[in-house]
Amino acid sequence: MDKRQVKGKVDRAVRRAKRQVEEWTDQTKAQVEDAAHKVKGKAEHAWDEMKHAAQNAKDKATRRA
Repeated sequence: MDKRQVKGKVDRAVRRAKRQVEEWTDQTKAQVEDAAHKVKGKAEHAWDEMKHAAQNAKDKATRRA
């Protein structure tokens, strides 16, 4: 999966989360957008953590070989 695909998946998840929050609450639009940005940030952070873990595993395997 390349960066474009990941960004698309993250953006879709943000839109779904935003719609869900709008459905659950009667909050203002700005508050809903903040919640969506929070979800997007957490997803991007999780992706970065996964990339680092994969790189570390690769480096560890290379050192053993």
